[in-house]
Amino acid sequence: VTCSYKLASRRSLYNAKVLQTDHRQLDLSAARQNARVVVIGAGLSGLSAAQHLLSHGFRRTVVLEATDRYGGRINSQRFGDTFCELGAKWVRINGSQDSMYELLRNSEGLGKQIKLPERPTYVKAEPGQEIKPAMVDLIDSLFRQLCQGFKLTEAVKRGGDLQSLDNVMSYFKTESDLIIGASFHQPEEQQAAREIFQSLFKEFSSILGCCLEYVNIEHITKCPVQPDQRPIYVPTGLDNVVEELTQQLDKGQLQTGKPVGQIQWTPSQLKSVGCLDGSLYTADHIICTLPLGVLKSFASVLFRPTLPLDKMQAIRNLGFGNPLKIYLSYKKPIERWLKSSLRPLGTLLSPSFEPSLVERNWTQQVVAISQVPSSQHVLEVHVGGGYYDEIEKLPDDKLLDQITGLLRRCICKYKVPYPQELLRSNWSSSACYLGGRPFFSISSSARDVQRLAAPLGEQSPSLLFAGDATSLQGFGTIDAARSSGIREAQRIIDYYNNSVHCY
Repeated sequence: VTCSYKLASRRSLYNAKVLQTDHRQLDLSAARQNARVVVIGAGLSGLSAAQHLLSHGFRRTVVLEATDRYGGRINSQRFGDTFCELGAKWVRINGSQDSMYELLRNSEGLGKQIKLPERPTYVKAEPGQEIKPAMVDLIDSLFRQLCQGFKLTEAVKRGGDLQSLDNVMSYFKTESDLIIGASFHQPEEQQAAREIFQSLFKEFSSILGCCLEYVNIEHITKCPVQPDQRPIYVPTGLDNVVEELTQQLDKGQLQTGKPVGQIQWTPSQLKSVGCLDGSLYTADHIICTLPLGVLKSFASVLFRPTLPLDKMQAIRNLGFGNPLKIYLSYKKPIERWLKSSLRPLGTLLSPSFEPSLVERNWTQQVVAISQVPSSQHVLEVHVGGGYYDEIEKLPDDKLLDQITGLLRRCICKYKVPYPQELLRSNWSSSACYLGGRPFFSISSSARDVQRLAAPLGEQSPSLLFAGDATSLQGFGTIDAARSSGIREAQRIIDYYNNSVHCY
């Protein structure tokens, strides 16, 4: 009898535990299904967050997008005989689970290609003066070391003029002058080396979309900007990958044309997102993926109550650049007159060879002119340094005249045709973006990124922040956008998992 009693007690205890576990699972499932999550912004970060939440049972997730398209700064446009990217273009090979590469790798039936390395042709104005390939390779290798911060430790040890560590351009100029003095002895070689370094500086600035005098040296040490040597691209447009993220969202869960006017993030019972069309969305959790440029301009009026001082300070401190994209389409194949990517140097970049007549002109900041890999008829113009706002406002005909003039000076053949069409980005003048890519300004640091990314809310994560400016890993890239969206979605998931287990 005693044994039977003990066996029955054990069975009752086991059944009670099973029932308790079942109840917890039901509670967790119900909590997830009832949780209202509003994601602001249907860029890569917002869509990644929404997909992650939906795959974990958060069915009451809604994404609000201000414009009439989703994808954010992934914007592929059909142009000429190919697709051109007005925003992000290259995907870095990265095996981490939340990377853009993994998303692209899992996209079935989508064509992908690796960018093949190409040695550009550096062109000088002086006839017959050629740049030796060995010099180009050496300087390119040395510059990559500068980009990785290899020379920073040496600069600190040398002491003396620590002003060179104030910003990236000062650092680049100081170190490149030392390299040129040690590696090249003829005046002609030193001048050519100086111009090649200057071209590489502009290439670096074209990635960030700003003048390097504004960039903190910490950007190099904490978030290397060095371009991948063999990235992947999608010939039919990177927005095909974005399309994959929207498959789980129905029309009610992904709403475009919904610019946000107010974000009420506390107290808990009154959390909501109000749109300029008068619609109101109540929420338990709000994930904000607004671009840094928008936060800089509107954070003080968007959030109720006002964001904490340290977060507002982080938004003010971080820099926000405007990488520019320019594409030209031609009637006939361009390979007839363009044999390789061109990098103009020196006075070629000015409309006049006479120094007294040289005026401020955006073509002075042209880094390279190259054929789009998947096209026979389209050129891409890479622009560095400043002038971004001016170029966006420049009339099409004037821009086409000036770039055609530069091409004819580079090739020395005035048979270079006039383009049929022009396509260019306008991120800085778009009210929904107000710029393109974040960077560490001379008044900001890695701590500002962490402060911007920190969630708000006393008892639960009420207001969360995601986007390419909220992650040090891949800061300013599509990898940071995607991983940060998943990070904040997982933060909400973990909150419910922990709440049910503590119950």
